[in-house]
Amino acid sequence: MGKQHYEMRFAGSGGQGMMLMGDIMAQAAGGLDTKEIVLTRSYGPEARGGACRSELIIDDEPINYPSVRRPDFVLAMSQQAADTYWKDMKPEGIFLIDPKFVHTVPENVKHVYAIPLTQIAEDVTGKTLAANVVAIGAIAALTGVEDLDVVKRAVREHFKPKLRPSNDKAFEAGVAAAKTLMK
Repeated sequence: MGKQHYEMRFAGSGGQGMMLMGDIMAQAAGGLDTKEIVLTRSYGPEARGGACRSELIIDDEPINYPSVRRPDFVLAMSQQAADTYWKDMKPEGIFLIDPKFVHTVPENVKHVYAIPLTQIAEDVTGKTLAANVVAIGAIAALTGVEDLDVVKRAVREHFKPKLRPSNDKAFEAGVAAAKTLMK
């Protein structure tokens, strides 16, 4: 692969782990791998339940412009996020949604992946909170922007060791769900 510049946006409601996903993907790309990264965060007026997003730029070269302009990847974990954050996506961009929260997607988006992230999290770990780790697994598989092992290591390093077994299950379930849809 030649020079790589990849822009990602994680958008949803406060409390769904949008900031955490940005942190983990940034750690995978910039901490465990040697890529250049810029991570930005934006919160709505209310913390929990309000709109929030995390944006990440990953590049092999120094990053000249520190804002996401044309995302290659967008995750929408709320209908509001789906309605708002697809507009500047690249035509070939990947749009990941959780159908539990997003019921309609714009017709203009070519590559929409609906993965029941929250339901999978509940099924494999017993906790809906693990939806963000399921999402990270799915994102890693769908985008290929970072090696799966590197992203999994970033997840493992981000949480307390006692959470590893359930996070490993959640991550692998996300990878498997994405790979099934990619076939």
